[in-house]
Amino acid sequence: MLFRKRSGDRSHRIGLDIGSHTIKGVEVMDRGIERVIRSAGCAIIPNASAGSESSDDSAVVHAIRQLWNSARFETNQVVMSLTSDAVHMKWLNLESSNADELDTIARTTAARGAAFPVSDAVLDYRVLSTRAVGSRSVHHTMLVAASSSAINRLLDMAQGAGLEPVAVDLGVSAAVRSFEARDEHNDLLWGDQPRAHCIIGAGSTVIAVVRQGKLEFARTVPVGGNDFTQCIVESLGVNWETAERVKLGPSVHLTDEGVMIALHKDLEVRIRCGNLVNRLARETIRSLRFFSSQFAEGSYLGMIGTVTLSGGGALIKGLDLCLRQHGIEVSGIVNPFSGFAVDSGGSGISEVGDSATAFTTAVGLATTDHAWRATDSTANAA
Repeated sequence: MLFRKRSGDRSHRIGLDIGSHTIKGVEVMDRGIERVIRSAGCAIIPNASAGSESSDDSAVVHAIRQLWNSARFETNQVVMSLTSDAVHMKWLNLESSNADELDTIARTTAARGAAFPVSDAVLDYRVLSTRAVGSRSVHHTMLVAASSSAINRLLDMAQGAGLEPVAVDLGVSAAVRSFEARDEHNDLLWGDQPRAHCIIGAGSTVIAVVRQGKLEFARTVPVGGNDFTQCIVESLGVNWETAERVKLGPSVHLTDEGVMIALHKDLEVRIRCGNLVNRLARETIRSLRFFSSQFAEGSYLGMIGTVTLSGGGALIKGLDLCLRQHGIEVSGIVNPFSGFAVDSGGSGISEVGDSATAFTTAVGLATTDHAWRATDSTANAA
């Protein structure tokens, strides 16, 4: 949680996920001890550049207003997320003799290697494990640096649309939270075994590893849904908007060899996407092997059994089967709405349909109430 306000109604909020081409919102309210989804919706950002990672701020504000009109949200309080390019995360073993020394080392180290200057960074860290080495301790630490300029941009766009931003979170943390919070995994022997999630966005994929609901590793790789769209553009000679429609058509699917079979102008077309699938599989395997290598003793704590898929890119039918062909055991595609009650007076939920997994980050943002109580991973930026 990189920005938070301590005021506001925590029982009624909206998770607002601003992507490169679309904006998704999910409204959640608490009804007694039950958490209820009231409304959900999606709006296209006008004139968003093909394959671009960011859009014009005024176009984003316009899309937000359209979303509020169509989804009929009842509150203007929103929780938002930073995109992966505005966040620098790494995991290091830091040695210190006391808490003050660790704090100094962690905050000095967090922003090194970031794509933005240290002067623009909001810094944070969390100790995952500690072991004694003589009179000192070695801490396995998650370090986070976020661009304060990116945070301020988000806040300005929300306020320009007439919204009240109450928090800004990491996109990967929100996505993981949306399904980890609903998890019923209670095996006493393997309950602390790590689990992996591939969050496939438009411009990139985040491979995240979670243990007992806490993020222990994340790596961003430059393969996402836009790459498949670009394949269609180049293969069929169509514009970006047409390629997007082809990619998400009802009869589209990937074969085991990574060939996308689709309909275009009532004709079946075959688009070779094998290189993209190979890259995604290779980077996923490499990331998970790196995580496992951190447990050199061979402990089961480094063993990862299966991977789940989520995000808009996971809507490409057959992608899970292709990854299985590369030796990645995909356990399923996340439905972040699963297990929630739905308010009968709300709107938009029925229209989500088969695209539910694209709302993973928005649901996680809307259900971020526990972050107000967090003390070990919060850095205020205002």
